[in-house]
Amino acid sequence: MSGGILLATTIALRGATLIDGTGGLPVPDSLLIVSKGRVVLAGPATREALRAVPTGAATISLRGKWIVPGLIDAHVHAESDADLRQMLRWGVTAVRLMAEDVAASRALAGRASEPGSGMPDVFPAAPIFTAKGGWWDQGEPGDPNLNRFPESVEQAREAVRKAKRLGSDEIKLMLDDMAWCRAPKPPLPRMEAGIARALIEEARTQGLRASVHAPNWSDAKEAIEAGATALAHGILEPLGPRPIALMKTRAITYIPTMGVFEFLADTRSFVEEVLSDPVAVAGLPPATVARLRSAEYSETYRERYPNFESVKNRLPALRQNLLRLHAAGVEIALGTDMWAFPGLGVSAEMALYARAGLSPPEVLRAATQTAARSLAIDSDRGTLQAGKRADFLVLSGDPLSDVKNVRKILDVYKNGVRVGPPAAAAALE
Repeated sequence: MSGGILLATTIALRGATLIDGTGGLPVPDSLLIVSKGRVVLAGPATREALRAVPTGAATISLRGKWIVPGLIDAHVHAESDADLRQMLRWGVTAVRLMAEDVAASRALAGRASEPGSGMPDVFPAAPIFTAKGGWWDQGEPGDPNLNRFPESVEQAREAVRKAKRLGSDEIKLMLDDMAWCRAPKPPLPRMEAGIARALIEEARTQGLRASVHAPNWSDAKEAIEAGATALAHGILEPLGPRPIALMKTRAITYIPTMGVFEFLADTRSFVEEVLSDPVAVAGLPPATVARLRSAEYSETYRERYPNFESVKNRLPALRQNLLRLHAAGVEIALGTDMWAFPGLGVSAEMALYARAGLSPPEVLRAATQTAARSLAIDSDRGTLQAGKRADFLVLSGDPLSDVKNVRKILDVYKNGVRVGPPAAAAALE
């Protein structure tokens, strides 16, 4: 079944356990009917449901398998189209791409949405605003059409208006001096509070979302009070009742990116944990595995971000914040920022949420429905319900018994079309 592209207009997938992403109970012996890229029916394979299968539909038996919505990564960077193709092979059907250049990222989104692109759908957060000399002005390209480094309130507002004219739906801000991972290196310049507020307020005025990189609570609080829509990273300090209440009141989306902090705390250990799974290794080129496992690779990050002991000491607070915010009803959307493992990083992130204490259905919702909601695309995707886009995975393992089973992909469907082969097809076969 895996491999190739299924071109039938209408398909009926029968017998799998369906996990629709809404948080409802799994449906054993399910029926999923897909036509012209849309879900027609998703539910139990009752006699009445089976009568709804159109004549001539291609029927696929999936007894003993599982179906879940396509995964959505709410925080990625991609160095190439190859990174994006790798994401789709690991079951990631949509991404929030943090990007410097609005026009270039919009063009990429157009290419990714074309049939046969082999890439997930791309929803850019662009441009990435920062201070001159600050984080994300370390050799990253600028945007030739607007100023990513505004030095006044009016420059900030005009840059956002220009981003809107160029087609942006979301901007990103860097509010961080990076001391938490760079010390004893000197802290980087941080954007002035008035400029950050102007960027966020103008984004809201223009109907744009605003994601903010702010792992320190003081920076995050500033962004939330200005009207940010998402925190693109977890918060490093323990959050008490007041910060949690503020986040809930302001309806902020929290994107923990737990894997990045684990990676910076101990790069070698994190890499080895991911690569301890044979399915993960089978889905990566041997040269990539060797590079990631090399002492040179991990040492590069110890030199670049020498404050790793501080990061390690903050991991318990990050886990606790995830649980407290989830319990309080703050939206948790899965995002990875994981350059080391494009696509595969989603399942690694899911495993960290489960280890922190979220249940497998809660973890899966963070990677599907809530991630879609953070991008304002939940009316069309993120769950498997009648009328929605048919983005889904067929798995050979139960993700509710172990969330890492989302790696056991037999097939990836994007917009109702099978787009395999999956990353780890060799291991599964």
